Amino acid sequence: MNFQIRSDFPVTREVNYLDTAYDGPYPLPVLEAGRGFLDRRARGVGGRVQDWLQVLEQARNDLAAMINAKPEEVAITTNTTQGTNIVATSLAFEPGDSVVWDDLSYPSNAVVWGSLETSRGIENRILKNEGGSVSLADYEQAVDDRTKIISVSHVAHRNGYVYDLKGLADLAHAHGAYLHVDGIQAVGAIGVDVKSSGVDFYTSGVYKWLLGPMGLAFFYVREELLPELESVYRGFLQVKEYADDAHLLPVAYYETARKFETATVHFMGAFELKAALDYLNRVGMDKIEKQVLRLSSRVWRGMKDMGLTLFTPPESRSGIVSCVLDDGEKVGRLLKDNGIVASINVGKELRISPHFFNTEEEIDHLLSVLETGL
Repeated sequence: MNFQIRSDFPVTREVNYLDTAYDGPYPLPVLEAGRGFLDRRARGVGGRVQDWLQVLEQARNDLAAMINAKPEEVAITTNTTQGTNIVATSLAFEPGDSVVWDDLSYPSNAVVWGSLETSRGIENRILKNEGGSVSLADYEQAVDDRTKIISVSHVAHRNGYVYDLKGLADLAHAHGAYLHVDGIQAVGAIGVDVKSSGVDFYTSGVYKWLLGPMGLAFFYVREELLPELESVYRGFLQVKEYADDAHLLPVAYYETARKFETATVHFMGAFELKAALDYLNRVGMDKIEKQVLRLSSRVWRGMKDMGLTLFTPPESRSGIVSCVLDDGEKVGRLLKDNGIVASINVGKELRISPHFFNTEEEIDHLLSVLETGL
């Protein structure tokens, strides 16, 4: 890994950080962008909302390019789950409709789709993973003409399993249903192409692999579906034109994904996000993906050679590798004592998630600690 990249990440001088799936550490340009905004604001020269919205618009354009979407298809939101809620509250569900998802989903999925059972009378069909994966064939058995939504992660947060988005989109569309995707563990780590995959809705926060701030996210809607969705919230950002100078008489509203935006957002975060996207683009997403997969493959092979029980399927490659532990608390202490930051989920699943700033030496350090300590 290029020395300059390592030096851009303060975290590399503190710990062996292998936990980007939990929180992506800021590189210096992102840190400086946030500090610059705060400094200008403190001195009263921070600009106006119109100036900040221009930065947000630039970030929207960059996000759209990163996932091969049009800017008009991308809304700036506050978190991944907001996008899921837009889908859940905008579509016309009828009693007896089904939503199909699985037990590798992030907990918010269970909350959002579960709430529709009582409010709309839908049926949740929840598939169980087998060995850390849920195949297209599994979904084919659960989806029928009463299915309204297939809802999956692009990359499962627990073990890095990568879903067949194209196959699932084709399956959904064959039954008149939609494919909704939580992409927070994919964007910024591996390639994302919403057009070639055919997904209908794609929602993601920006504070993990994109190295951006908490409190900002994006929501993609396939252009043809925009007329079918309406926001349940209203605000000035949705207004395209007013009939008066006081801006009290709106006469035209955005029909693009901007119709899901309402009012003041995390504007400091907009500057940080733009800086993060600029940084990733300078490094190059092709290079980033290669390094992420190189390192995660090294983790997977090392754990396998050690005889650990892997929860990440062998055919799945993302930035996340998980194994099942006998004693999660013991391993947690072991990692902390050796300056390694990672996640232990569900009390027993060790999740390792290196990003492009990590090195093979850091992976080998992790494996050595595990081998001697277990």
